[in-house]
Amino acid sequence: MIETPRLTLIPLSLDQLRLHISDKHRLEATLGLKKGHREAVDPVLSIITHFTIPRLQNSTLDPLYHTLWLAIDREKQQFVAEAKFKGEPDETGAVEIGYGTYPALQRKGYMTEMVGGLVNWAGQQPGVLRVVADTNTENVASQKVLEKNGFRLFDRIEDMLWWEHNFR
Repeated sequence: MIETPRLTLIPLSLDQLRLHISDKHRLEATLGLKKGHREAVDPVLSIITHFTIPRLQNSTLDPLYHTLWLAIDREKQQFVAEAKFKGEPDETGAVEIGYGTYPALQRKGYMTEMVGGLVNWAGQQPGVLRVVADTNTENVASQKVLEKNGFRLFDRIEDMLWWEHNFR
């Protein structure tokens, strides 16, 4: 669990992940939260089903780098955003992050705060030297989230921009 000024970031267990994709509000009920805007839809639903769940079932992998993290607005007592790392640090010490805010809750700073909390956490983990992320060239909001969290643009491949946050 990670605390930021407004949010509590929780990594979902395998059972919680199954609730996340099976029933719209059972996950909230098990955690004592209010129903909100959380919805497991594609492409995140496919990622969870085909990659996240199988990796969480593999005991040789660190679940914190493979599960979905959800952000809870402590005042509202609702889920407001989600993110995930795309695996453990690679041979260069990089971890990749992906993220999203529910459409009804965009432009409230949740994603900037969540990414900041996860980047700070990652920087304290052994073997992590940088966090990388990609954004579509047209996704200005996502680019601003990264810029506000100290990422710098380091590559462009067609319509994808690659960003990094270095710790050392």
